[in-house]
Amino acid sequence: MRLTKRCTELLKLLRTARWLTTAQIQRRFFPSASADTVRKRMRKLTEAGYLVAARPDWMSQAFFALGPHGKTVLEDGCPDPVVLERRPPTHLDHFRGVNDCRIAAELADCRYFFAYWELQKIPWRHPLIPDAILSLRDENLAIEFDRGFEGAAFFAKTKLPHYQRGFQDFPCSRVLVITESPVRMRALARVIGAGQVDVLFSTVDLIRSRGLCAPIFYRNPTTKSEPQNLSLTSPDVKADFLSEPTENTSVETPETGAIKAVRP
Repeated sequence: MRLTKRCTELLKLLRTARWLTTAQIQRRFFPSASADTVRKRMRKLTEAGYLVAARPDWMSQAFFALGPHGKTVLEDGCPDPVVLERRPPTHLDHFRGVNDCRIAAELADCRYFFAYWELQKIPWRHPLIPDAILSLRDENLAIEFDRGFEGAAFFAKTKLPHYQRGFQDFPCSRVLVITESPVRMRALARVIGAGQVDVLFSTVDLIRSRGLCAPIFYRNPTTKSEPQNLSLTSPDVKADFLSEPTENTSVETPETGAIKAVRP
C-alpha cells in the first residue's frame, strides 16, 4: 500500500509515543474523519505490517505501535536504530494519559515534549522524574498526571519539594497537575495550596476534548473561580523555579542534539 505523508508522520510519532489509541490517532491526524474511517485506515496499516495492534480486553480501544515495515521506513537513511514494542506497558491507563497530554501539546505546536520514558535518554539527572516536560509558547512546563492511587498528602510530600528546589538544568515555570476527576483535582489543590511553586490544575477529559490552549486550567479549583488558559494564569511577576542560576541551559536528545531551555 502507498503511505501518505500523514501516515509517515504517524510512524514518526509512534517512535517516541510507543503506543497510541485509535482516539489519540484520530485527534492528532484525522480530526475531521469518523472513528470508523480511522479504524479502517489503522486496519490497513496493520495488515500491511506498518503497525501492530494490541487490545487489553474486548471492551478497550485498540493500541497501535510500530510494525516491522514501519521500522524499515523510519530507519531508511537514519543511523539510529528503531526499537519495536513487544507489548503495551503495564500501567497502561497512566501511560495513555501522558500520551493524551502529548497529543494536546503537539496540537498546540509545542517546541518539544518528553514523556517520562524518554527522559533517561536526554539524560535527566534528577531524583524526581516528571510524567512529562514540554516547552510551549516560550515557557517550560512540567506535567504530573495523577490517577488518584496515592493520597493527596503523599503526592504533595514526595513531589512538591523537588519542584520547590528546582532543576538546575531545566528552568521550569509551572507544574500542570492533570487528574482523572474534578474531585481528585480539588483534593490535591487543598493539600498543595499556594506556595513557591506555581501549580495549575485540570483534568484529562478537558485535555482530550479542548486541548492545552483552551481555558481549562485552575489555580485554585476549590473555589468558584473560572478556568483560564495558560497565558491568563501567568502571575504578575513570573520567575522560573531554578535551583541555581545557569547561563546556557539546554535539554539534549539523541536525535536532535541540544534544545535550548527557554526562560519566559
